[in-house]
Amino acid sequence: MNLNDTHIINEVEEIKSEAILTLSKLINLYGLSLSESRLFSIIFLENNPLTLDDMSQSLGMSKTSMSTGIRSLLDAEMVEKTWKKGIRKDLYTAEESLYKTFSNTFVHQWLSVVHNHIKIFNEISKNLNMLLPQFEDPELQNSLTKYLQKIDRIIDFYQWLNETFKQLQEKIEDLEG
Repeated sequence: MNLNDTHIINEVEEIKSEAILTLSKLINLYGLSLSESRLFSIIFLENNPLTLDDMSQSLGMSKTSMSTGIRSLLDAEMVEKTWKKGIRKDLYTAEESLYKTFSNTFVHQWLSVVHNHIKIFNEISKNLNMLLPQFEDPELQNSLTKYLQKIDRIIDFYQWLNETFKQLQEKIEDLEG
């Protein structure tokens, strides 16, 4: 390898590092830790399956940390364990579809949170509506009525979020179709 090749290889490595860093920032928005996001990015951008040792070396982190990160990514269905003849260590590859990883993590997480919050705010509204007629003081009644109107606006917003994320999920499923 000549000096020019070495220079080009160094430039390519810098560009690859920038790609990993940039993709990691996006994946981090899915609710994963920064190290899990970097781990996914490295596996995704790699052309071959990686072992925990490979990942540990790439990230400069312990094999234990890699194992923990891989478990999180497996749970999120962002990576999968694979097998290659002649290799005894576990190998991992990333889900090839960024649409699917987005749906599996970010969209599902938001839908779950939104659904739970809608239930909570509906219960809050129900409880406050039962208490409202018990107030004799018109000022307190008026204050609680205004508060309930805000709760209703929150519920409307959550229902809008729910519909928006459901539509997004349907579009992702159509892309994957």
